Amino acid sequence: MKKYISSKSIIKTVKGKGYKFFSKGSYNLNIIGIRSNNSQSDKFDDEIHVLFKDEKGEECHEVFPCTTDPGKHWLLNPMNKKGTIIIVPGQYRGAYRIGIHGRSRPKTAYKALEQVKPMNYVRDNSKDSELNFELYSDTANKFEISNSKTNIHRASKWKNLLNIGRYSAGCQVIQSPDLFLRLITLCELQTKHGQGENFTYTLLEEKDF
Repeated sequence: MKKYISSKSIIKTVKGKGYKFFSKGSYNLNIIGIRSNNSQSDKFDDEIHVLFKDEKGEECHEVFPCTTDPGKHWLLNPMNKKGTIIIVPGQYRGAYRIGIHGRSRPKTAYKALEQVKPMNYVRDNSKDSELNFELYSDTANKFEISNSKTNIHRASKWKNLLNIGRYSAGCQVIQSPDLFLRLITLCELQTKHGQGENFTYTLLEEKDF
């Protein structure tokens, strides 16, 4: 991400698009991804911003370096013959819950934000390292609407990685394992404070600011 993005500008942008911004009560989380303008894959060059009020009513803003895009490996080697999935920017109300990432691999599965409602996608089938964001910018293209388990999870369990590698085939992936645990803690605090078990995800773009 090339520019610093303030909570004030995020709130203005979210509301300007007609999306919901949650401000009532403690730990009513606004989980907002911001996709970098950089269309070259395999870097953690995006951010997830979490905006909320704590138990004292203080406004909080935490930032989590991440990728909102698939990594180079899966762009070159799509898991689906139609191409590699990319989430379309927008707001997805109640799309996630605390669940499990990697259910098909029980020995390595772990707690994460698991997708529970459909989201909008495009599929990049060019089989190169360039992310084709124009697929969703072109209004003539129809979106795929599905629950494709594009979870919000971490990359390595032990360290920050420089490259995405195989960690994202379209998921939203936090670079730091420690910051990922912080995100899960915040989500658990939302539930603890009676703000519900579902989490809305809003995906914006750097060019929105």
